[in-house]
Amino acid sequence: MCGRFACGLAPDVVRRLSTYMNTQTQELTLPPYIDLMSSTKPFRASWNISPTSTCLCLISAKHLDGTEDSATRVLCSMRWSLVPHYHKGNLNDFKPILNNCRVETINEKPTFKVPLRYGKRCVVLAEGFFEWKKNVSKTPYFIYETEPFIHEKHYPNINTDQILEKIQKEKSGKLPLLAMAGIFDINRNCEIDPLYSCTICTVDASETMVNVHIRMPAILTTQQEIDQWLDFGRYDTEKVLPLLVSHDDIQMYRVTPSVGSTKINDMNNIRPFSSDENTKTNPPNRNTLDSFVIKQEPSQYFEEPILKNEKNKTQKKPSAKRTQGTIEDYMFKTTKSSGKRSKK
Repeated sequence: MCGRFACGLAPDVVRRLSTYMNTQTQELTLPPYIDLMSSTKPFRASWNISPTSTCLCLISAKHLDGTEDSATRVLCSMRWSLVPHYHKGNLNDFKPILNNCRVETINEKPTFKVPLRYGKRCVVLAEGFFEWKKNVSKTPYFIYETEPFIHEKHYPNINTDQILEKIQKEKSGKLPLLAMAGIFDINRNCEIDPLYSCTICTVDASETMVNVHIRMPAILTTQQEIDQWLDFGRYDTEKVLPLLVSHDDIQMYRVTPSVGSTKINDMNNIRPFSSDENTKTNPPNRNTLDSFVIKQEPSQYFEEPILKNEKNKTQKKPSAKRTQGTIEDYMFKTTKSSGKRSKK
């Protein structure tokens, strides 16, 4: 299962690390970031994300604008813990915590089957997830796929250009983040309208993972797998469910027991920990890039194709009205400074 994970990176950093090769245009594309939770819980970088918190996901742009190609990606914020489309009334009245869904029954239970049928597949992004070793009290582990960014000199303000350049040279086809397969739903009946929420798909643990827990998230290990999972227009459910299998290509180390409390949220949560050391809990590093989108209701986001090159963008004045606009209208007002903030 997955009950806690970490993403201590600001949306702008995650967005740049999510740069991908669009399979239809064959162009290197930077996905826009759209804060779907702006009116309730905007995403905040966190080293202790728990169910009902806000997380960052990749989805197909076609879910937000039917004129877009399903191969085009968007980075957005969502509530982690799915609230089905059929729930009505106060959000607090919905008691189930649906942060995970078992792949074995994903196509049987209506709560998951319906959004899956309509291609509402997402990829939940993280630096890694936490799991507590079975039969051992208060012994959490941090589990990851690629080398943790915590070792970067200026973490969490990492040099994204350098990381992406290294990946392109290696030609590994990997995303430099942990990509967990998920599904999402849209509830238009709660007091929050609309509410986008997601759940993470889980599978039986791999040989590496089983010593800690019997379940694990379904991890998508390459950009090709991510393309297939998100592109619901070209890949139907039957074609992509085989992607959801356990993976041994993970690593882990023990972390502080303090991560068990959702109130403890600082980067020490993902640092290696040994039981005989006296670790201090430092306050969170506030020198991170802030969320940078205009807070606007999700309606037609795209009048022009999603940007292929930020340098060629035309600056436009954001409209005072909350109406349909281009992607440039939707994104943050300080576009000119965004490149400067991410450079080292």
